[in-house]
Amino acid sequence: MITPANRIVSSGHYIFEEIAQMKRKDPRPAEDIFDLGVGSPDQPPHGDIFEMLNKHVRAMQEHNSRYSPFDGAPEFRKAVANWYQRRFGVTVNPNGEVLPLIGSKEGIAKLMLAYINPGDTVVIATPCYPAYLGAAKIVEANVVELPLHAENNYLPDYDDVPQSAWDKAKLLFLNYPNNPIGAAAELPVYQKALELADKYDFIVVSDLAYSELALEPGTPTPSIMQLPGAKELAVEFHSFSKSYNMAGWRLGWVVGNPQIIADLVKIKANMDFSQFLAIQRTGADILNSSTDYAEAQRKQYRRRRDLFIEGFGQLGWHLTPPRAAMYIWDRVPRRYADAGVFAKEFFRDTGVIVSPGSAFGSHCKDFMRISMVIDEDRIARLLKKVRESGFKFDQGAHTAR
Repeated sequence: MITPANRIVSSGHYIFEEIAQMKRKDPRPAEDIFDLGVGSPDQPPHGDIFEMLNKHVRAMQEHNSRYSPFDGAPEFRKAVANWYQRRFGVTVNPNGEVLPLIGSKEGIAKLMLAYINPGDTVVIATPCYPAYLGAAKIVEANVVELPLHAENNYLPDYDDVPQSAWDKAKLLFLNYPNNPIGAAAELPVYQKALELADKYDFIVVSDLAYSELALEPGTPTPSIMQLPGAKELAVEFHSFSKSYNMAGWRLGWVVGNPQIIADLVKIKANMDFSQFLAIQRTGADILNSSTDYAEAQRKQYRRRRDLFIEGFGQLGWHLTPPRAAMYIWDRVPRRYADAGVFAKEFFRDTGVIVSPGSAFGSHCKDFMRISMVIDEDRIARLLKKVRESGFKFDQGAHTAR
């Protein structure tokens, strides 16, 4: 048999693919399986959004079925620019500084393809969205992790990366509000990153996918583009997937440095087109609307978070409440040195699937992530199942790090 390319061999298995396989092989009925592994919203988008899509599918049907432009629908790019102005007070040029994406995951992978040769250095703040690590492996990058620790509120200490790595860095990935942690950052975090990028000549990549999912008043969700010089040194990704329950619609965007945007268009031109025009036009309507379609999700995840924290706390597993996003991140019970072992035993005994921390960074093997993607009735059933299973958490005290 033909040997696959190194990029396939080195990429390994995507953690959520492994979770799906484990779930498929389990003989228990579906109602006794609680999948908290993948961060896929369980609720549909707001009804208005379906009406928007229906309107655009029916309008100019012959044009909808054609290939969409590589650089996306002009009305979508303009809506993104207007949203940035209203939301952050930032001016971006819709013609050259905005690119629609088939989900931000696509854009992240293509940014790696555009800028990383085998052996080039990529700095990634971890724990992180696993797609950063996966894309880096596919392009055979040298990954340097910038570890985020609890005692620093999961904010980066840039001194943890040696100067020799900064000298070679081509990309720095930051994600706030953070997946998987739910931590939030303020502008000084980005300011320092831009100063380093200017000094060492690399690109700062801000992933702002969860900016509309702050779970508490006053939680900061700024854009790096609010800072002077950001458009010269950075790009920022955004997504409709989580804020609007549109994960399967595959719509996102990237804004920032026009040369980087142009290079991403070149990659797209050789690999795909842009998203279905009716979906892009629906996205434009959402961004242009005076209705905050993410508010229902914020309320929903806040309620779910509180139920999980209280319910598991009563069972002896004391978890840290996230400030934002749709995940709970914490240590596994003390008797487990490896969250992968915990995840398998927890699923075996309770039917509950969680994501082991090793997928999110090399220093995270004793952590796990819960995705809050089941409704309140299912949460109550889950907690009852865990209680009846007799699973022992014996968490004890951990030293924060």
